[in-house]
Amino acid sequence: MIDVTAVSTFKLSYMDGFDSSLVTFKSDVGIVAWRINRLGTSWNSGDLLEEEKFDWSAANNKTWSFLESNSISWAQMAFIEAGVSITSQIQADELQEGTQRINVYGKDRSGSWSPYGG
Repeated sequence: MIDVTAVSTFKLSYMDGFDSSLVTFKSDVGIVAWRINRLGTSWNSGDLLEEEKFDWSAANNKTWSFLESNSISWAQMAFIEAGVSITSQIQADELQEGTQRINVYGKDRSGSWSPYGG
């Protein structure tokens, strides 16, 4: 479900220029939330680094009367469409020394989180 498409650097340190990494990913389905964890084997395990971003652009041209007449909530409008690239920055100070795996998860519109990609 989640495909990491780019990582700017695989080794981080506290040296200027090497103290952060950009992780770019996308989902093959629309998602209402995403999170990046350090270590762990599921969306709710490991150390949380970043989480939940919503794209309200789908609601830009909607009015209260449109939503009410179609029984749609604002929460249902808040999602990131499939195939949209998302970039997040991971800082060296968010990590511990040594080799660590960073996992990216997405939550689909039905509330299911993507599985661990082991």
